[in-house]
Amino acid sequence: MSSGWPFSRSLFYPVTVVLVALAVLPVALAGWGFVSSNREQVATLEKQIMSRQSAALAREVELFFHDSVDRIETVAMAIGRGWGEGWGTPLGAARLLGDLIQGNRHIVLLRLLDRAGAGEFVQNRELSASVEGTLTPLLKEAFTANLEGRTVRHNFISTGGGTAVALVSFPVRDVAGRTVGSLQGVVSLDWLASRLLEEGGQGVSVDLVDRSGHVLFSTERQRVGRVAAGHPLVAQFRQAPVRITRAYRDPLAPGEAEVVGSLAPVEGVDWGVVSARDMGVAFAAVHSMARRAAGLALVMGVIATVAGVLLAWRIIQPVRRLAEVSSAMAGGDLARRVSIASRNEIGRLAANFNLMAGEVERTVNSLRVALKENQELLVEAIRALAAAIDAKNPYTRGHSERVSKYAVAIARQLAMPPAEIRNEEIAALLHDVGKIGIEDAILQKPEALTEAEFSAMRAHPLKGAAIVGPIKRLREALPGIRSHHENWDGGGYPDGLKGEAIPLIARVIAAADALDAMTTTRPYQEAMPLEVVLVRLRELAGKKLDPRVVDALFAALRSGELELDVATEVA
Repeated sequence: MSSGWPFSRSLFYPVTVVLVALAVLPVALAGWGFVSSNREQVATLEKQIMSRQSAALAREVELFFHDSVDRIETVAMAIGRGWGEGWGTPLGAARLLGDLIQGNRHIVLLRLLDRAGAGEFVQNRELSASVEGTLTPLLKEAFTANLEGRTVRHNFISTGGGTAVALVSFPVRDVAGRTVGSLQGVVSLDWLASRLLEEGGQGVSVDLVDRSGHVLFSTERQRVGRVAAGHPLVAQFRQAPVRITRAYRDPLAPGEAEVVGSLAPVEGVDWGVVSARDMGVAFAAVHSMARRAAGLALVMGVIATVAGVLLAWRIIQPVRRLAEVSSAMAGGDLARRVSIASRNEIGRLAANFNLMAGEVERTVNSLRVALKENQELLVEAIRALAAAIDAKNPYTRGHSERVSKYAVAIARQLAMPPAEIRNEEIAALLHDVGKIGIEDAILQKPEALTEAEFSAMRAHPLKGAAIVGPIKRLREALPGIRSHHENWDGGGYPDGLKGEAIPLIARVIAAADALDAMTTTRPYQEAMPLEVVLVRLRELAGKKLDPRVVDALFAALRSGELELDVATEVA
């Protein structure tokens, strides 16, 4: 090993890259493990906190209704026991009502009515006209229901302006169990709204929802009144009022933020309390630790990368040159070679690659020459076979050669790939090869063919396909041989194909065949002038021939790529 920079002699030193990685990985893995462990612990703790908070608030809501609604019911029962027949409203009822409304600041309205609708009325605070307008029809309906012995309870009535009340109406029954009146009460729910607001902050949101999924109260104003049916906890609550705590994406939060939440049902009321904390806030400390760990790993990574890049550059450059040359050779540039700048393993690899590339170039060039010769030989053999078939009838001599020339010109106008154009040429040369199996008497008959003779003639596409089918090199041309007498409108033979179901290679041959048939003399017709032929081709488009192929034929005539003996302007 020489003194100085040693990379030109050995690839041993790339092992240092592994050592650099080992300097970064322990820090990254330790940091990741520490962050993951703390994240799990924080998640568990947050679930416990949210569960306790939602349960405590649910209990407070339960007590709120118990202290107000349930006490109104108790007073209704007490008043009923002192209501004697024919006595009217008991004398002590007013005092009971006054004590109740003074002892509970949430009850804003009480009224005791007899069956005629008259009675005591106690009000703790003034109600606005809009609130009275909202409550009046509900109180009337409740009074009617009470007289029928039914209790009415509306746990939530929105009165506008962000306020809400609960309305309860109990039938008053005397000692005999007869309904003698009605005790109605209105309870303000403002305390619930303010109590929830006290629980907000630091990424915590608290919602009070009903069983239909509506948000009744929330620490965030924009959530109030929204339907939370798609909320994971609320969806579970709607099915069954059970406690549940989990992490989820909050559909009511901006961007559907990920949160840890808990839902606790409120006993006695079809409501549930949902407490949730934003994961970003809950895991702020964890994220801070993760950032510090990532920063340390980044510093280590930068140091390791500088050393690694210098080393990798020395290794990658010759490999990259080798890859570029091999890609160029794969693209056809077989003369490219790799420059050799070192004597290490990569240098020897480059030298061996150059030797291999030289052998590949010589082999490929010889194969190209052989392939070209084979292709030319194949085409010439096919031309000879086609000429022999055409020679069976003096009227069709040169027909296959002309059809092949026309078909190639049309295929080029259709922008077909070179390989398909080659198949088109071969298929056109062989399109009548099946006539080998047709009697000469039928082929050379100058008069119109009988039905039996025409039936025999119609068999030549199938005979041709049977002849060519076993030859692997010609299978791509097989659809053109079998289907060149199919008509665009479905009236052709042998399979009765229609439209795009006819292979394109066959549609091109059909147009070229029709052009040659009309421009050459046959036993049953004289060659037509080109002007007549062009009109006839337009008539056949969409019936016997593919309109797109006919357009390509005309384009080939206009461009001069398709040449006929008769010269005329093509419209």
